[in-house]
Amino acid sequence: MRPRQAACVRATAGALAVAALVGCKGESTGPVRPSVIVAGFTAMPTGIVGQVLTPAPTFTVRNDKGTALADIPVSVTVSGGGGTLANAPTKTVAGFTPVGQWTLGPTAGVNTLTVSVDGIAPLTITALGRTPYAVDLRFFGPPVASGIEAAFQSATTRVQSVVGGDVTDIAVTALDVAACDTLMRNIGPITETVDDLIVYATVTTFDGPGGILGSSGPCYVRETGNIPLIGLMKFDSADLQNLLNDGRLNSVILHEMFHTLGIGTLWATFGLVTNRGTDSTAYTGNQGNTGCLDHGGANVCKPNAPLETQGGVGTRDVHWRETTFRTELMTGFLSPVGVASPLSRMSIGSLADMGYTVNFSTADSYTVPAAVTAGAVRVGDPDIRSAIRLGELLLAPKFSVDARGRVTRLAEMR
Repeated sequence: MRPRQAACVRATAGALAVAALVGCKGESTGPVRPSVIVAGFTAMPTGIVGQVLTPAPTFTVRNDKGTALADIPVSVTVSGGGGTLANAPTKTVAGFTPVGQWTLGPTAGVNTLTVSVDGIAPLTITALGRTPYAVDLRFFGPPVASGIEAAFQSATTRVQSVVGGDVTDIAVTALDVAACDTLMRNIGPITETVDDLIVYATVTTFDGPGGILGSSGPCYVRETGNIPLIGLMKFDSADLQNLLNDGRLNSVILHEMFHTLGIGTLWATFGLVTNRGTDSTAYTGNQGNTGCLDHGGANVCKPNAPLETQGGVGTRDVHWRETTFRTELMTGFLSPVGVASPLSRMSIGSLADMGYTVNFSTADSYTVPAAVTAGAVRVGDPDIRSAIRLGELLLAPKFSVDARGRVTRLAEMR
């Protein structure tokens, strides 16, 4: 029996080489066949749109006993998201097989690969593509109605498409976000790495419809560069419901979210405003003014784009002038029902003037109104009298955070 057992061992080793097994009791177990394809990871991989996903996801092909099989013919193809795949494997390797060089698609969202082996169910590998600039939207306070929440999510997606570059991640320890506003007193300190902006948002009861719409702006900024780290948006639920009903909510939420990035709220901090508090208040940033010229504003933006002279501290000096730019998203007045509020290259350019990397191609179609280039108009003139001033209280940053996460309280910056 001993010689026969040795021969059996040798026979088994040889059979493995040709993918067949013969049992030591003379029982044939048949060829080694794939049974299942298993992903080599648990959490969904996440990467930057248009860039190679690193590290590459992996998979294994296993038999019915759970053993990973090498040299099994396999096909890996892109099945969703618009990305590309290079150096895809054609056979499995021992252990985990990388999918190859997977470049995610150009837009944020789900990307998929399909891993196929003849005779068994394919495996779908899913990865999430995100923009280089990430807005982490966090609601607090009363539950938010689904239609209103959708407007916030839409604004988040739009902002992330406009800002085309990452900003410095900062690790914070026990950061007191409740210090931003008394409404946030029930939010505990956070310990995490912030990439790139956290926006806390609440929809609650203020003063009923037609009063103060709400407040928005940065609370914590990076010490180097003054780019916001933590922002706050708070709104009167009555006003938002009315805006949802008349179709203007998306524009309002997007307007306020751009304030958390610094449009208007940080212009003065960056030295981008001249003649504040006067009838000659104007924006001095080169790329914002170039954007105005791109939209046909040569007669009004040389040398500088005019800023709002009317309204209180939450309106004047921190918005484009309504009587000049009318419907542009970042004026301090809400366009009439049914009138679009385009985001211009002028507003996107002001982000670039503050140090953001931007995608000018995401600007909406917009032309500085021809009537403006011919002569001045006033709020209340027939062609714009239905515009309503946004009842805003814009927030100035309260704290800066350095690269090590250390916090400094700021004097009033705006």
